[in-house]
Amino acid sequence: MKSIIIRSLAGLLASVLLVTGVALLGNMPNGKRTDGIFYESSGIHPDAALMTVNKRPVSAEEYLYWLAYDCDYLSSYLGTVDFDAAISGSMSYGQYAMADAQRTVVLYSVVRAWAEKAGITLSEESQAQLAAQRQQYVDYYGGEEGFLKQLELIGLTDEGFQQINQVFFLYSELYKGYCGKGGALRPSDQEIDSFAQAGGYNTFLPLYWVISGDEAADAATMEKARAAAERMRNAEDITAAYLQIAQEMALQTTGAGETRSSEETPKEITAVLNTLAEGQVSDVVVSGDSCYVFVKIALNTDAVLDKMFNDKLDTMRNSAAIRYNCRSYDKLDVGEFYTKLLTLRAQLQGESASSSGIAPLS
Repeated sequence: MKSIIIRSLAGLLASVLLVTGVALLGNMPNGKRTDGIFYESSGIHPDAALMTVNKRPVSAEEYLYWLAYDCDYLSSYLGTVDFDAAISGSMSYGQYAMADAQRTVVLYSVVRAWAEKAGITLSEESQAQLAAQRQQYVDYYGGEEGFLKQLELIGLTDEGFQQINQVFFLYSELYKGYCGKGGALRPSDQEIDSFAQAGGYNTFLPLYWVISGDEAADAATMEKARAAAERMRNAEDITAAYLQIAQEMALQTTGAGETRSSEETPKEITAVLNTLAEGQVSDVVVSGDSCYVFVKIALNTDAVLDKMFNDKLDTMRNSAAIRYNCRSYDKLDVGEFYTKLLTLRAQLQGESASSSGIAPLS
């Protein structure tokens, strides 16, 4: 789920959206804990409520964990980062890191809230997997002491680490309840159809070739595309013919095809798909630097449900009411925080390596 963070810088910038209902307040608990590298590098108590999401508190420990995660990502992607430098327009790298960390904690908060409202808790299987995951870390780091030292290195208590990991399993439980057959949260068939129609969704089998700009080569490519289309039209089993051609072209695809909305699809392709009947093969379609042949197939309801689920989560996150604890939040200087954090990590890594000989968690 945190693949929200692991993406190209262009994608990172494009995904930073404003969240509604933002305000600065000073009446949230400032916390009392003074342990851990997050307190030492920020001066903010880890148990402080740094913000609320729809009135649910988000601890400084959790927020700073994701802020450090973003700083690590930017540093691994760009090398040394000046967090005061502009990344785009008036937004600095530090402001970006804070905004993206906020998006993550908001997502985690709405997942927890949705699960609570729906009466969904971790199943016995999920609890067993969570416990097994923790034990794997304990075994890898040579026991409880080694494991807790690694948590200290990333700034989390054992409880905080488990609370973050639990969200992955809650997300999975919600997904099964929403998208699974007979799931308690599954939308009605009418709701699924309405969503698909509103979004202009189509499911199709694609073949594609690159257009190089060389007239002779492109003429040959177009002829190959027309021949593939005709071959499928003449086949007794269009899907089998499609899969055979895709294999010959070394394309990675399956008979399930692709399910896309009109927003995700170039308008010239959408126009063609909308004219096709189920099982019909298109003529050659040119879009951008490629040409395509499509076979329209029955709408993949499972794929539509997947998109409905993520659309619902996006809507919940983007409409969340955020309130900041200005007394703590205003203390944050990302460049200073990250510089101190790296120094403290290096000290702890040195202590851990000298005492255990085990490589630290990266």
